[in-house]
Amino acid sequence: MNRLLTSIIMCFAVMTAMAQTADIEVSYRYSHPVQTMRSAEPDVTNQYILLTDGSRSKFYSPKTEYIDSIESTPEGFEKFNTFKRICYEKKQSNQIPRVDGSFYVTKSKSNDRMLTYDIASATKFRWEEQLPNIKWNVTDSTMNLLGYECFMATADYHGRKWTAWFAPEIPVSDGPWKLCGLPGIILQAECDGGQYRFVADGIQQVRNPEYKIYGNENWDPIKREEFWRLRRECLDNPSRNRGTGGNTIVYKGINYTKYLPKNIVDYIETDY
Repeated sequence: MNRLLTSIIMCFAVMTAMAQTADIEVSYRYSHPVQTMRSAEPDVTNQYILLTDGSRSKFYSPKTEYIDSIESTPEGFEKFNTFKRICYEKKQSNQIPRVDGSFYVTKSKSNDRMLTYDIASATKFRWEEQLPNIKWNVTDSTMNLLGYECFMATADYHGRKWTAWFAPEIPVSDGPWKLCGLPGIILQAECDGGQYRFVADGIQQVRNPEYKIYGNENWDPIKREEFWRLRRECLDNPSRNRGTGGNTIVYKGINYTKYLPKNIVDYIETDY
């Protein structure tokens, strides 16, 4: 590790101790395999945003949040359903707003907690974890992202090995999804094999940010491991896959039925 990187890390405590009055918004392209696991390649890309002030953050899809905000009240839910029905009747279904990603992640340093909101088996779930203490190995490899010099770090987290690039010029110890704990904001992260990837494509300061999750009381509590097992059961249990019989997937010359097995492609968290 070179002298510059050592100095950056030594100064991190001083920088983060300074009062941070500005909220920042970082937009990311999130690439991943199709959720029905018919592909081992990251063939779906969602647009996500990290909103953070250094002590709290929210990682979310703005398109999905827009729909959740409309449907968070009975009146809004009814009006949105009426709008969709009119669009279908007029054969204008392309006018209906669509979700772009299913999950939210919020982090709070004040109570050392992290909340995840996601959907499995057509049901909204939420679970709570302690803020992760990820054991990063920081290197002196560098890359320029959005005009910032970023350093590389690697770590094992929730069953995958991650390579992240963080910018010490922005002394916010946060990043996309659940990734955090580096001396600078994470602008890019990718797991081994490249099936899951976050790449920042914009950053700006924001005023009057909204950290709430619309309708959060309507998400059922669940344990993290139970959530991912339920997700997998939606693939493994044939009764949950009615109408998909006969689908054959060819991967590296081998035929699979309906979906690729867990050892080829799995969810972003594999330790369930």
